[in-house]
Amino acid sequence: MSIELLTALFFCSLLIFLLLGLPLSFVLGGVSVVFLYFTWGPQSFYMVAAQTLGAMDKFTLVAIPLFIFMAMILEKSGTANDLYEMMYVWFGPIRGGLVIGTLVICVIFSAMCGISGAAVVSMGAIALPSMLSRGYDKSLAVGCINSGGGWGILIPPSVLMILYALISGESVGKLFAGGVMPGLLLFAVVLT
Repeated sequence: MSIELLTALFFCSLLIFLLLGLPLSFVLGGVSVVFLYFTWGPQSFYMVAAQTLGAMDKFTLVAIPLFIFMAMILEKSGTANDLYEMMYVWFGPIRGGLVIGTLVICVIFSAMCGISGAAVVSMGAIALPSMLSRGYDKSLAVGCINSGGGWGILIPPSVLMILYALISGESVGKLFAGGVMPGLLLFAVVLT
């Protein structure tokens, strides 16, 4: 069977199962395993198991759940709320000071957690009600939190940089060093 026909059959079966309402993870995994079996035979199952175990054997992956754990500790302990109140005291009297303080906290959270979602969720829970109660427009407040929270991908330590380093074989330290200046430059551009 040609590769073109296999590709067409693969995507058609993916589309059919997705339109039937099956979960994406099961559709991708199931269709892939079935097509592996029909193209390479039963020995393909050994290859899948070996590749999966080889991918999970990386010591660097330990950092990912620890970053998530640290983000949860910062949120549940009230440290993020205290940090937000401190930024309000510092930047509150300045015009747009609460937005500046929120962006600064997003940079700090990104540098501490390494995950974009942690900054967005925690700042959404802490900063959004405070900004709305002080008369900020809802679109400005949400835009500020979302743009600042997205910096977790770029500002080291970043979980995505760790995963990219594992996949590509690059040095994690070099990726972190390469992400510092663009992240801070992006922060400075948004701040002005």
